[in-house]
Amino acid sequence: MALQELNRCPFRVVDEINQGMDPVNERRVFDIVVRTACKGTTSQYFFITPKVLQNLSYADEMTVHCVHNGLQMLPPSKWNLESFIRRGKRKHKHMADQ
Repeated sequence: MALQELNRCPFRVVDEINQGMDPVNERRVFDIVVRTACKGTTSQYFFITPKVLQNLSYADEMTVHCVHNGLQMLPPSKWNLESFIRRGKRKHKHMADQ
């Protein structure tokens, strides 16, 4: 990551950097990527992974996009947006209460 700062570019893609890692080191690497990506003088980062640990720490400067794709996914025509929003609000409230 430190070497990346030597070469200026508008964005960087971090692709599956967590593959094969145990959860402790995966969390550490994610924290390093977050700290690096949220510095005001760095490039925009895209973190691509097929899996993300639960309860990671996200910075206010981050935007998270989750792409759900695959044969086992519920088709969008069967999604219940109100249910998604309710679950998200409950989870957000639960995390704020902790």
